[in-house]
Order: sequence, then C-alpha cells, then structure tokens
Amino acid sequence: MRLRFVLAEVDAGPRYQTQMAYSISRKVGSAVVRNRIRRRLRALFTEHLGVDESLPLSAALVIVLPGARERTYAELQGQVLELMKKVEKSTRNKS
Repeated sequence: MRLRFVLAEVDAGPRYQTQMAYSISRKVGSAVVRNRIRRRLRALFTEHLGVDESLPLSAALVIVLPGARERTYAELQGQVLELMKKVEKSTRNKS
C-alpha cells in the first residue's frame, strides 16, 4: 500500500476535512473484494485521522497493491499506522 498526500494550508483553521481517495486496481480482485478493502481502509483512516489531529493533511490518495486481498483487518491496520508514521515523519522534516 502506498500513500500520496497534500499538506493543508497553515491558515486552514482547526476544523479542516481531510479528503481521502482510494485507488484499487482490478488486479486486486473482484468488485466485492475491492469494496471490502475500501470500506476497511475508510474505517481505519477515519479512526486514525480523527484521533491524530497533528497531521495537517488536506488530501490523500491511498494506492492499494494486489497483496492487500489476503490482508486481515488487523494487518491492514498495521499498514495504515505505518503509513501514518511515515507521513508524520515527513511532515516534521518539512517544518
């Protein structure tokens, strides 16, 4: 899984809404599989972004690779947390 993101403007205010998009290729699986992965990722990112308000993301694109089909919810959660740590690290470096 990969994540591309755009940082929010400094004057975006305390209540900006992060826009999330998911790119899930047909190589990942059927429509049922892709929708299940999208629902899981939406729940995970909503949960994580709601808790961590220090990440100033205005938009993000999650690119799902074919290996995601075999991942359990817990494994996807681990990947999301890993991605968010990378985002946090790269935003600290840009500050």
